[in-house]
Parts: sequence; C-alpha cells; structure tokens
Amino acid sequence: MNSNIKIFIFCLIFLFNFQGNLKAQPGNVYKESIIKERAKASGYALPSSTHIPADENMAAIGKDLFESENLSLNGGVACVSCHFDKAASGDGLPNAIGIGGDGEGISRYKAGGKVVPRNTLALWGVGGKGFSTFFWDGRVSSSGNTITSQFGKDVPSEDLLITAVHLPVVEIRETLQEDYVVKSFKKETTSAADEIYKRVVENLIVKEPVLMKKLAKEIGVSFEEIEFINVATALAHFIRSEFKLRPSKFSKFFEGKSSLDEDELNGGLLFYGKGGCVSCHSGPYFSDFNFYTVPFPQLGFGKNGFGIDYGLYNSTFNPEDQYKFRTPSLHNVSKTAPYSHSGAVMSLDETIQYHFDPLQFFDAKKMTPLQRHQYNKYLAKSDTNEVVQYLNDKEVSQIASFLKTLDLDENEK
Repeated sequence: MNSNIKIFIFCLIFLFNFQGNLKAQPGNVYKESIIKERAKASGYALPSSTHIPADENMAAIGKDLFESENLSLNGGVACVSCHFDKAASGDGLPNAIGIGGDGEGISRYKAGGKVVPRNTLALWGVGGKGFSTFFWDGRVSSSGNTITSQFGKDVPSEDLLITAVHLPVVEIRETLQEDYVVKSFKKETTSAADEIYKRVVENLIVKEPVLMKKLAKEIGVSFEEIEFINVATALAHFIRSEFKLRPSKFSKFFEGKSSLDEDELNGGLLFYGKGGCVSCHSGPYFSDFNFYTVPFPQLGFGKNGFGIDYGLYNSTFNPEDQYKFRTPSLHNVSKTAPYSHSGAVMSLDETIQYHFDPLQFFDAKKMTPLQRHQYNKYLAKSDTNEVVQYLNDKEVSQIASFLKTLDLDENEK
C-alpha cells in the first residue's frame, strides 16, 4: 500500500476517534456536574469535615481496651470480636456472636457462641460531626439539645459516642453471661447498670493493672478513682481516631482529583435520580439517620423473639415505629456484607432490589405461617415502594458500581 495512502487512512482514523472523544466528553462532563451538584445539594461534604480531633494518648489506651476481653465482665468478649479489620469493622456474619464465641467470623458460630440477633453495624464515621443516631433502633440519639437513651435523664455524657459505648457492656448475650451476679442486677434501672459498670472497672483493675494505671495517669486521678465514664471516654477517642472517614474514590471525584468510569457515573445519576437512594442516603455519611421499613426478611429469632424484630418501636414504644430501622451509612458498603438489620441479604445487588421488588425473592413454601404473617406486615409498612422506581438489572449493577466508589482508602487516614 502506498505510504501516502497509509498516512491518509491513519489521519482519518485519528480524526474519527478525536471527534468521537469530543462528542463523548461533554456528555461525561455533564454527568459529572449533575452528580456533584446533587451530592452537594443533599448535604454531602468531604470526609475531613466530619472529623473530631482525638487525643493520641487516650486513643492508644482506648485501642487496648477495645481489644481486651476483660472489658466484658464475665463473657470473655472484646469489642474487636465483632468489629475487626478483615470485615471492614463489622464481623461478616448475619447476626453477631457474643459470649461463648471464639476467634473471628464463622468460627464464633462454630464455637457455640450466643447469637446477638442483629447484624453488626460498621464503625466508619461513628462519633463524627453530625453523627446523631446510634444502633439499628436509635437507642442513643439526639435532636437539638435533647439526648435520647436508655439512661433517661441520667445520661452519662453529652457526647453521644461516649453514651453509646456504655450500652454493649451491659448487654446480656453480647458481653454478659447471665450468671447469679448478673441476674441480681437484671433490672430496668440505671442504678443496677451502675453496679455492673463498677464491677467492670474492678475487673479491669485486677486483670489489666498496667493499662488502668496508664488511664489513671492520663486523666489525673488515682488508680482507685477510675470510673467507667473514663473507660468509655478512652474508647471514644480510639473509635474517633481509628474509624474516622477517609478519602474515597467518590470524595476525590467530588474534589476534581479523579474521575469515575461510565458505570460509576451512570450509577451516580441513578443514585441521585431515578433510584431515589439519596432520599434516605444523604449527607456526609450517606445516611439521614432517620428510620424506615424496608421489606427485608427477618433472619433468626429476632430482637423480640419468635422471628420478630420491632426495630425503632423497642426504643420509642410507639406502634407507628414497628419494623423501622435506622438508615445505615454507605461507606465501605461493598465490604460489609451481609446486609439489613438481620443480615438476611448477602449480595449488594439484591439489597438494592429489595427496595423496589422484594417479591422476586419471596417463596411462601419456605416460610412458616408466622414468617409469612410478619412479612406481610413488612410489605404493608414499606417506605421504599413509592420512593424507589423500577430498576432493571443493568441499572442495579450500575448503582452497585457507584456504591463501591464510597469504599474508603485504607492507605489514607
């Protein structure tokens, strides 16, 4: 072939590709601008804006407490038993395993540990600025200057995270074995809980004397004057330091430092548009911290027993709140399966589908009459049917691709 002809053909190909890029590029720029505008309008802010400074010395003490089984009065369970790195600060299990478990993940089941009938929430961003609601049922939350918790008027701290840290320590099955001592304090009073906290501190002083002396020195009290509020404060410093939000692909995209691929862009448009995801998953944490009924199946015996979990109702005792659960944050969501309050869904794609087409997973023959009855209630109370439009499989996959851009960079803190 004549060299001039080759050059001519090459130029034609180059011109065709160049024109194609010119046509495609404005479309992507337009998509990017829409996503950024809608993210900003929904309250999204960079991870660093949520950070609350943590004291390094207290955080180091808190880390040791977080990893100590002696924080559990008689159950031999540590915080890290259910919040470990391999599971992105969750535990990788449908329902958590408390006392009697051993090791991590499925090995805790095999060891015969006690089931804690809810899925373990990841800790990313917990205790940051604006993080206003804790646990699936919101048993620790704030509205304005009012703090709601199981402590009533005797709330141990105005810091929500410190108050929230108090609760797992007095939870039977989670960290407490119901022996004769615990049974004697099994009362719905804060004074009874205070006795457990005193014994937890005494247990730590006996079994972790070096650590507790460090804590006493750091806060400027004598060894004997340490109270559980001091322990909880150290834990709060560690959680704020270790699990603060880090940069993600999305945050870098939002800053203009990186780009999203075609599926991620289309998923972002669906997230902020047709999919209606942003209706609940908004703000810097991708959670509005409100409560909704999504017709996920109930796995296990449930918080209320007999395969039932009333969710928010357990905190408010308002019948209208039955089956409502807190909107979870979406950071690292691709790494924190299984999903839902009961951990009943393993796939991110299926989790999205449950929001608009739960009946595709429904098999009446595999359910007991009680399970069918309860599921009918979930469907009747569903808050998502009118918000989330129908999505085809490709659109579901694209939203999942977008959600993966919310995974936090492990190499940055």
